Amino acid sequence: MIYREMPAVWDPLFRHRFYARWGRESAVISARTRRVEYPDFEQLLSIKAAVGGTEHYFVDGRHLAVDDDTFLILNAGRRYASRIDEVKPVHTFSIFFEPRLAEEVLRTLTLPAGTLLDSPPDEAGSPVEFDEQLREHDRLVTPALASIRQSLDAGMGDDLWLEEQLRLLLGRMLWAERGHREAADLIPSNRPATRRELHRRLRVAGSYIHTYFREPIGLKDMAAAAHLSPFHFLRLFKAVYGVTPSVYLNRKRTSAAQRLIGQSSMTMVDIADYVGFGSRTSLFRHLKAQHGAAPRELRGK
Repeated sequence: MIYREMPAVWDPLFRHRFYARWGRESAVISARTRRVEYPDFEQLLSIKAAVGGTEHYFVDGRHLAVDDDTFLILNAGRRYASRIDEVKPVHTFSIFFEPRLAEEVLRTLTLPAGTLLDSPPDEAGSPVEFDEQLREHDRLVTPALASIRQSLDAGMGDDLWLEEQLRLLLGRMLWAERGHREAADLIPSNRPATRRELHRRLRVAGSYIHTYFREPIGLKDMAAAAHLSPFHFLRLFKAVYGVTPSVYLNRKRTSAAQRLIGQSSMTMVDIADYVGFGSRTSLFRHLKAQHGAAPRELRGK
């Protein structure tokens, strides 16, 4: 199923037809909207992206804001709600994978060829689980995700093409997840379980920064999100992310400011306030440090 408009589940006639198929097969939503809200619902494994604004997801009491810098993977069986509330239309893009498709792809990637020949083709292993935190766009998953979106928006592709692309995308997602989990080895601890738990907490803090970067958050706030002491959090965050939390936060704010400078008519004072820098001077300093350019040079790009 491909939806180029937001599913109107509030319409009784549409809802009946929609839920007769939803959750049983793969589906793609690629649509533009300024405002929409969906209640808490149990969904398939999915990957989320947004262009030109923010889409908010509410998962197990957590708030995760997907925007131009990030994407989000949510596991099969997860219940969550979502909302878009923007001045300009946001291009929301979500792919929902049919049940057990990820397990099929993982099995093909990991088992020896001989084993695959000797076992039933529809045999699947234990459920695949992804880390449900915001991820910065990368060189592995993002290009495949963008290619599918651009092709569908151009009216290209059929059901067979989409089936192929979703399997290829899942392969990239699984390889990325493997690399993501290997990053836990950067954490200094002798116990693998401790490294995994600390890595999970750091990822929670990363999602917190991406979601609340517009607010005046400090080191204690980030550490509290990770349930770590400020010093412990600072030391581990730098080991995993390669930069301190303040650099990571300011990089996020600068990225958001750069988009607004190039795509809006907002004043520099308003942009600085909107992204959390608080002053035009601070905005100018970070833009110069990160991009080597003054705001006027970025306007219109």
